Amino acid sequence: MTPPRFVLPLWPVIDRLLQMTHHIRPLRPDGSGIMSVELTCYNGRPIMLDDSCQIKTGDKIIELHMNNAWFKQKRKLNLKASQLPWEVLRSYAQDLRFLAEQMANGMFDGVTALHGCTFLDIAARRLGFRVEELPDTLWKKWAQFYLVGIMQIYHLRVGEESRVMAKPWELKEIWLSKAAFLRRYGDEGNFLRESLI
Repeated sequence: MTPPRFVLPLWPVIDRLLQMTHHIRPLRPDGSGIMSVELTCYNGRPIMLDDSCQIKTGDKIIELHMNNAWFKQKRKLNLKASQLPWEVLRSYAQDLRFLAEQMANGMFDGVTALHGCTFLDIAARRLGFRVEELPDTLWKKWAQFYLVGIMQIYHLRVGEESRVMAKPWELKEIWLSKAAFLRRYGDEGNFLRESLI
């Protein structure tokens, strides 16, 4: 379901409140990257990832979020609609490399995995994440409703909205263990070869 336009002015306020209450901050100190992060503890059912890493209740994880200020800046550059998906993929891969460097330097100590929820599951797979279906709960319905509004405000041009919003959007869960993440992004050659080809 798409939020009606008359309520969309509330979305930036809600977005800011969520960032404050969940301590979500841009990954890069200058705020220039596409990624924001939240350090939190997992409170769901145990999950086994592809590399046999088990995520249990209480494990420390990094929640990945989009930095909406990045999209506002890109809209000012007036990129073509066909350019934006590749720019998103390239920028997200660069930020993942930056995050791997921070981890290698001792930041985010004790983290077991990276986690997020996204509509961009195809891009997430390309970047190495495992994609999982989310159960059909009230939380999922609310999250989809909220994120579609965020997309309308920050991510889409006026001419793109009717075409893009006509597609069915399905929120997916993404996972990548810390060990698998560092193997993929901790080496410059592997990062460039695997993430962007």
